Amino acid sequence: MNGRASQNAEAAPGSEKTRPVNAVFPMAVIELGTSSIRMAIGETDGVSGVRMLEQLVRGVSLGKDTFTRREIQRDTLQQCVTVLKSYRRKLEEYQCSDPKHIRVVATSAVREAANRMDFLDRVYTSTGFAVEPIDDAEIARLTYLGIRPLLERESDLRDATTLMMEVGGGNTEILLLRGRNIMHSQSYRLGSLRMQQMIRQYQAAREQSVNIMHGQIDRTLEQMRDVIPQHGEIELLALGSDVRFVASALQLDVSGGNMVRVPLRQLHRMTTGLAGMTVEQIMRRHHLELSHAETLVPALLAYVRMAQFLGTQHILVTGFNLRDALLQGMLQSADWSEDFREQIFRSAEELARKFHIDLDHSRHVARLCRQIFQALQSEHKLDVRCETILYVAALLHEAGLFVSASSYHKHSHYLISNSEIFGLNSLDHKLTALVARYHRRATPKASHEPFAELDRDSRVVLSRLASILRLGISLAHSRTQRIRSLECTVERNRLVVRPIGPTGDLSMEQLELRQNSAMFQDVFGMTVLLREHSF
Repeated sequence: MNGRASQNAEAAPGSEKTRPVNAVFPMAVIELGTSSIRMAIGETDGVSGVRMLEQLVRGVSLGKDTFTRREIQRDTLQQCVTVLKSYRRKLEEYQCSDPKHIRVVATSAVREAANRMDFLDRVYTSTGFAVEPIDDAEIARLTYLGIRPLLERESDLRDATTLMMEVGGGNTEILLLRGRNIMHSQSYRLGSLRMQQMIRQYQAAREQSVNIMHGQIDRTLEQMRDVIPQHGEIELLALGSDVRFVASALQLDVSGGNMVRVPLRQLHRMTTGLAGMTVEQIMRRHHLELSHAETLVPALLAYVRMAQFLGTQHILVTGFNLRDALLQGMLQSADWSEDFREQIFRSAEELARKFHIDLDHSRHVARLCRQIFQALQSEHKLDVRCETILYVAALLHEAGLFVSASSYHKHSHYLISNSEIFGLNSLDHKLTALVARYHRRATPKASHEPFAELDRDSRVVLSRLASILRLGISLAHSRTQRIRSLECTVERNRLVVRPIGPTGDLSMEQLELRQNSAMFQDVFGMTVLLREHSF
């Protein structure tokens, strides 16, 4: 996001260079969702947040195509192009034309389509919009950054345990917070359109459909039993247009960042009434488009079932949505702030506990790697994002021992690749798994498919981080943590590592460094020398 903005920083008319300081300018976000295409247009001075100007929504059933036929049909593609062209005209009315102030994203319906690339190319050539498929990790990150200030404004929620839930057409996003700390983050393949498709496959009668959906919802909730606390109160914060519809029907105001409480009994009563109606009846009674009427009942059933599962008597509802988060995110310059990185590390440590990793040891390795990384800043010129990837890979490099001690580095790669880590997008996640994969044995080779699939810059980052991880592991080989801290200097093509404070005999660490520093030497062109502490 911010990287893209910086790349376009030299855009001429209307750019940051020519705009007066604190001048107000328009921004826009377009979201290609599973059942509709939405656009939010706002204005900002670049400092004090975004003021919403207009929000538009047009129903287009991308998800129905992807989840039933596995690809987006020609007619649906044409509908998308028509809608996006109309949105382009609307942006021209607001004089919003600077590409770095417009972000167009797509969720699971586009991301999972077999003809995704053809779809993206056609949209670009027809409308000029470069659509960016956004992954679940990015959605969770944006949701967390956007919703946390709302929770902190409420004194009774500031330190509470809160489960945030958004039922989309394809997936359900879950974030479990205790205060500001993330306890669990995951995307589950439970979506309103997926449930509708399952009912069509069963050719179930309307009176049977609710039971079928309850079964699917309950199977998903069962997967959460081990991560959701069984004791203490948990607040349920429901996001999404379906639950906002309920708040509106109950004449509750969720605009302007307001947060309201909807009694569970009222939500349950309204959901039961809607479940007894056909989609056509819902459309007529509540003046909804087909795309919204189809998703309403499955989503509300999931929220009701979750509230019952948690034992809460109300749910929290806010007007916050993904477009709000995206607009705010376009202004943020500190995506990798220390506070946010701590949330990533907490998520990684949660995963480490799941695989019974020796956290005392892995934290020690991670700290040593961080010190080496920072000392070599002038050599590798990598940023805080790469430091974060290295730290997480160090925390998780022994995950594969959960499977087997034989070739466990490969098992670590598999387990990390197939696990959720909050805050890492798909590329960062892939790099983390590969850094852990190459912490021992073979170095990256072109014949290794996951390595070969990376672009050149990512391959360079991987090699540098994996070679530093090997040094950190060697320095912690005794598992006694006798090297608590260190300083590194570069002296005539040699990295000299000096422990700080007394350490005792370091012959084991010196031997390990000699055996495991070859990759570092190949990558950085430096030998490594460990000098014992001098009194």
